[in-house]
Amino acid sequence: MPWITLTIDDLNDARAGALVTAMRTKALAEGQSDPSPRVIQMVVDEIRRCIAFAQQTPLETDPTTIPQGLREMAAQKIIRVMKARLLQALTDDEKTAEQLYQKRLEQLTRAEWPVDKPATPLDPSPVNASLTGYFGSDTKQPL
Repeated sequence: MPWITLTIDDLNDARAGALVTAMRTKALAEGQSDPSPRVIQMVVDEIRRCIAFAQQTPLETDPTTIPQGLREMAAQKIIRVMKARLLQALTDDEKTAEQLYQKRLEQLTRAEWPVDKPATPLDPSPVNASLTGYFGSDTKQPL
């Protein structure tokens, strides 16, 4: 399965569209934009960090993507974060889902949960070998 970029449509599929709209448009400070893109990216980043930590599967080069198989888990997490922003209490089912989400993140960090390989894997080496004298290269040069 491919890696995907989460969208508002994914949130609408996960919960009633009216709730998603309220979470995106209510209780905003003057001049504040829809917080959902920032919350979506925050959750995507969290999932990608866990996958990267395990070092079993390279990340997709596009930093806005996650494996398609994690779409529902991520969408539900985004909704829980957005509900908290509106000071709405989580239901018992949502609390259980949050515990499962945390467990799944732990499994991702230990490579105990299957993750699809990306179509365009990110080079796992954060060091550019041509940068002599920096970031652990063989020749140390003063800055």
